[in-house]
Amino acid sequence: MDFGEKLMEMVSEGLGEIGQELGRMGVQGQAELASALFTGNAYVPYGQGQNRPSAEHGMEVLHNEGQEMQQENDGRSM
Repeated sequence: MDFGEKLMEMVSEGLGEIGQELGRMGVQGQAELASALFTGNAYVPYGQGQNRPSAEHGMEVLHNEGQEMQQENDGRSM
């Protein structure tokens, strides 16, 4: 592989990563805009929820989060 091919490979990898980041930022921007329109406050708490679980941990993580939410709601009454 010559220098030109290696350079093009590195540039294409970098562009792919930039595209993924712009996509993530676009989704966050949509969430902030929707929050601002519907609640009057553009604050959206980002954190672990924005990370997509991997295939091997995906269902386990979702199941555990569902159990935690259920336990929190069990103590509340309307």
